[in-house]
Amino acid sequence: MEAFYKNKIKNQKGFSLPEVLIVLLIIAILVVLALPQITASRRMFRFSGLQRQLSTSLNETRQNAMSQRTVMTFRYDNVNKRIIIYGGGFGAFGDVKNQKTDFANTGLLPTEIVYGRPSGVTTAGLGDGSNMTGLSANVVDITFQPDGSVIDASGNPTNKALFFYDSKSKKDGAFAISVLGAGGRTKVWRYSKGANAYVE
Repeated sequence: MEAFYKNKIKNQKGFSLPEVLIVLLIIAILVVLALPQITASRRMFRFSGLQRQLSTSLNETRQNAMSQRTVMTFRYDNVNKRIIIYGGGFGAFGDVKNQKTDFANTGLLPTEIVYGRPSGVTTAGLGDGSNMTGLSANVVDITFQPDGSVIDASGNPTNKALFFYDSKSKKDGAFAISVLGAGGRTKVWRYSKGANAYVE
């Protein structure tokens, strides 16, 4: 019986070295071909996280203004790539109680996050009538009233919109978030290359 097993082991063949090398070469080629797709997918996932963070922070600022019955401000700081929420329970601007969110926590480099529209993209307004709010001293302030609305210096409702894109994927990751002045509601828009427009 022992001789039978020894003969069986001798008769079994494994893979030859050339066969193993060919399999490894095929796997390496597949990995190299798939790597750009994987990298792009990870980048898009991170950029969509940035979009969610902005939308969530805007909604939180509005909810706090309404619940605390006070004026609250959402600030986007383009130099530091940071969101700052102040007013009411978060104190005046610069107070240690200000709520701060750094975009560095999204896994993107600050140089990859660009405020504005990529070149070649339409400058037309969004479907809700809002258009990009320009930076003033490298910040955008959106101040919510106790009723949740956003008004201008004259007390009239004013729409705001933040536009962003990824410096490495540009049009693929471009998005906008609008805030309707009358009710303070936010909408998320993604750029469609086929339509050359931001779609809800």
